[in-house]
Amino acid sequence: MLQLVAAFSVASLVACNATNNTNVGGSATGGSGGTGATGNGTAGDELVGSGGGQTGTITETCGASTYANQVPGTVLIVLDKSGSMSGGNGEPDKWGPTKDAINFMMANASPELGMGLLPFPEGKFDDSGLALCAFNPSSPQCAALFADGGCQDVAMTPVVPVGPLSQTQSQIAGWLASNSPGGNTPTLWALKRAYAYMSTVSVPGERFVLLITDGVPTTHTPAMFGLPESNIECKDLPDIEGEALTAAMGTPKIKTFVIGSPGSEGASDFLSQVALNGETPKSPNCSASAGDCHYQIGKANFQQDLQAALNDIAGKLSECIFEIPDGENADPDYVNVVLEVNGMETTLYKDVAHTDGWDYTDDSHTKVELFGPACEQFKSEKGAKVSILLGCKTIVK
Repeated sequence: MLQLVAAFSVASLVACNATNNTNVGGSATGGSGGTGATGNGTAGDELVGSGGGQTGTITETCGASTYANQVPGTVLIVLDKSGSMSGGNGEPDKWGPTKDAINFMMANASPELGMGLLPFPEGKFDDSGLALCAFNPSSPQCAALFADGGCQDVAMTPVVPVGPLSQTQSQIAGWLASNSPGGNTPTLWALKRAYAYMSTVSVPGERFVLLITDGVPTTHTPAMFGLPESNIECKDLPDIEGEALTAAMGTPKIKTFVIGSPGSEGASDFLSQVALNGETPKSPNCSASAGDCHYQIGKANFQQDLQAALNDIAGKLSECIFEIPDGENADPDYVNVVLEVNGMETTLYKDVAHTDGWDYTDDSHTKVELFGPACEQFKSEKGAKVSILLGCKTIVK
């Protein structure tokens, strides 16, 4: 279950005389004058980071320690409810197991985890006239039907707005219980609407979109066999991939997880590319061509495998984001991050390359994020703690 409770660590208040601390990728040793939180360090004392680290001058307040409050992430589930989710034609029912797996994940996740639901399509596109248009495509109403194709049949806002699971779990479960699949797969506009919503909603931690789909998206169809082009606004697969990339590079950053249900195997390279562009590859060595960057679920143990995938994703949401209490009043150039594992404290480098260490999440300088081995060590070691050391020049990698 996702650990989203605050990680509290009152670090030793003699932290500037940190001869016992080490740095990831180097060491941090204290000068002789630092006497802790009382701020009696003499002029010229230094906090020295080796291995490329930056020498940091001690200030009068060097050694003040504060909590590092773990910040829960927020995820909007973008759920494919197209007709194929009901199974048939050799495919299993996917709607029932998907509902059960989502309910299982919510029941086991932290109540502080932010979650909302945006299903697609919305179900407001009337395609009853398309069959007649196939026989008489020149009819006046047919041009609009062909152009539309239900591509924008996605609600502008989620059916359940994001919020702590303590508030949204029952709403999501209720919607899943009272609705059924139908329609096509307008993935482009589902993601566009999801990103637009997540870019403006006020949430405390990282922002994620989780796409769960069982097939190839509905895309633009060129004119052929006497029929005009159709599904124009659905556009093509590279357009969908581009939406995930744009969201991941935007401000605020929105990352995209992808789960491919049975029936989506033929689109594995596309789904993996969306995960890569969304900065959530399953492993560092995965590739879109191999189709192993997203979570591909098979038929044999569909519900169990989907539950495992959802739990794994929940475990990756904001475990390495921490808020600095009263951070807006802290000098961002005099902040250091300390990781404590098994009683041993490690002063981490600030690493703007985001390979191993920490960096501010944005220009407000009120939250920090661990990256690389530092993040992995925090997540893997039970009881690991993070604290913030104030008043010492930031050690930069």
